[in-house]
Amino acid sequence: MTDATASVASGSTPPNPPTPAKPAKRGFRTFGRAGWAVAVVFAFLYAYHLWGGIANLVGVVTTFSSFGVAVSAEIWTLVIVYAVVPILVYAIALVVGRTLSNGARAVVFAVGFAVVSVVSLDILVIASAA
Repeated sequence: MTDATASVASGSTPPNPPTPAKPAKRGFRTFGRAGWAVAVVFAFLYAYHLWGGIANLVGVVTTFSSFGVAVSAEIWTLVIVYAVVPILVYAIALVVGRTLSNGARAVVFAVGFAVVSVVSLDILVIASAA
């Protein structure tokens, strides 16, 4: 007789079957080195657009003030959005990619970078037309 049938025959309750291990929750704590490496590499790419946005913010304000022209609300909106979009899209990509594998996370960051590039070019076209 086995232990389980012997315990049933003797009137005692059988032992509980082992419970399967729960999978670890994925998130920022489980990014791992490779996940953070993907995030850092794309942070440098996003920083390129952030730097361009900040440079335009400073350059536009300096140029307008050197000519004695007041900066309109539309121009302020464009240069601030141009500087903020890379930060916002990177943060969204970081949150969306936190539960994905490293390959999928890289795709999310690449799509976000493409969105930032398109928005930056659109803002430059709008600013040149204004």
